[in-house]
Amino acid sequence: MKLPVALAIVVGVIGAVLTYLYVGPLAGLGLFVPATFIGAASFFAAGGDTAGLKKSLAGNIWGIIWATVALIVIGLVSGPVMVGIVVGAATAVLILGAFIPLFDFVPGGVFGFATTAGFGLLTKASGTDFSLPTGPFTVMLISFIIGGLYGYVASIIVGKLVASAPASSEV
Repeated sequence: MKLPVALAIVVGVIGAVLTYLYVGPLAGLGLFVPATFIGAASFFAAGGDTAGLKKSLAGNIWGIIWATVALIVIGLVSGPVMVGIVVGAATAVLILGAFIPLFDFVPGGVFGFATTAGFGLLTKASGTDFSLPTGPFTVMLISFIIGGLYGYVASIIVGKLVASAPASSEV
């Protein structure tokens, strides 16, 4: 089976199941479908292997932490100018974290930061709220971890589908 076909099938099926769970039986947890899909994409962007999973999750969590710090500080200031300054400063610190090898996958950090900050700002959630389903940190942390694992499991299944296909089936 060709790689794009295997990816389409596996990622599509797992994505459908996770979405069903998030909006159905697990809806009360408030898990965020976009963050899970971005977490999976982050895994593939970081290499799509075990090292990529570690790099991606470390970056995602780094971003989630800095977005949470920004949301906490935003709760202490007022006005759009101050909100912009806080977000800009937190983003700068997030990116400077690339000097630490564990956090050098900057796109992963930006994915976590943007999703968490966006969720918090749009829902007007407090950065000090760590509960489900309303706490930006907790909702994003769990959603991104599931996303990274989603990507990891998908890569294993896709690898088996692509490797098991006879050469004559390739078109």
